[in-house]
Amino acid sequence: MLKATRRILQASLLAATALWGAGAAAQGYPERTVRLVIPYAPGGPTDVLGRALAEQLGRELKQSVVAENRPGGGGVIAMSEVARATPDGYTLLLGDINLSVSPALHKSLPFDPSTSFTHIGMAANAPMLVLVPANSPITDLKDLVRRAKEAPGTIAYAHGGVGSPTHLGPEVFQSRYQLKLISVPYKSSGESLTAVAAGHAQVVFTGLSAAKGLLDGGKVRALAVAGRQRSPVLPQVPTMAEAGVPLPELDVGSWWGLLGPANLPPAIVTRLHAALQGALSSPELSQRLAMLNFTRATGGPDEMREWVATETRVWGDVLRNAGIRPE
Repeated sequence: MLKATRRILQASLLAATALWGAGAAAQGYPERTVRLVIPYAPGGPTDVLGRALAEQLGRELKQSVVAENRPGGGGVIAMSEVARATPDGYTLLLGDINLSVSPALHKSLPFDPSTSFTHIGMAANAPMLVLVPANSPITDLKDLVRRAKEAPGTIAYAHGGVGSPTHLGPEVFQSRYQLKLISVPYKSSGESLTAVAAGHAQVVFTGLSAAKGLLDGGKVRALAVAGRQRSPVLPQVPTMAEAGVPLPELDVGSWWGLLGPANLPPAIVTRLHAALQGALSSPELSQRLAMLNFTRATGGPDEMREWVATETRVWGDVLRNAGIRPE
């Protein structure tokens, strides 16, 4: 009886010590540089957003926040690294749609998308653009569909890796309209854009943030916006529905949120969520997001958790219907 009581007391003491340690660590957080892991190579929309967000988060936290690119595996490399990290708030992930589609693309993963992360808050969303080279003979979206039907397997789309939004968009597009396009993967969405501008591929689905420089320079041309409404930055470009080729699966577009490893102390989650909201509300970041056609996303940890779960179900169905099977 005494031994059992002693074990219970020891266990309670250890638990209390752990809680006190976590609380003390959270109280002084952050005391050193915070890493924001970006799942893709430099140049794409996630990288552009991540670097802008890291800078502003650093100001809110009064500590350096460094963006680090960990491309590969359709985001799996970065997600795995963050899932394995110590839950102390010093390793964070700028997660995107890949968090939801990875279970439908991989038979096994080194992490569980639903339990391996702590959701901190939504950051932004943005519609995708359908782009062609500036000198492309393709006049509009209906013309693209017509040409693809008339000559199956002759139109290539560039993308930044399997499972990335730049890959999922055209895959769903060709599935819905029963087309046969050629998939041409590149190391990043930035490289895929450059390839289309150079005429090495005929079309790309990507965000305005990555494409703006090439659009302004007259290197690529936008056929449509894959969203519910036109972009205020490109008011002359129709939505896919307005162009007569609707794709409701892409109405929401790309989205991003901030995550940490599972079991992140609640006090640190609260601190990071407040910093995220402060960063997104800042005039500097608000103006930058608007220029790049990003929209600030609202939602705290609970809302983000629910959103990711819903997206996982939706994209699982979409990919199955598109004939994309896990490998």
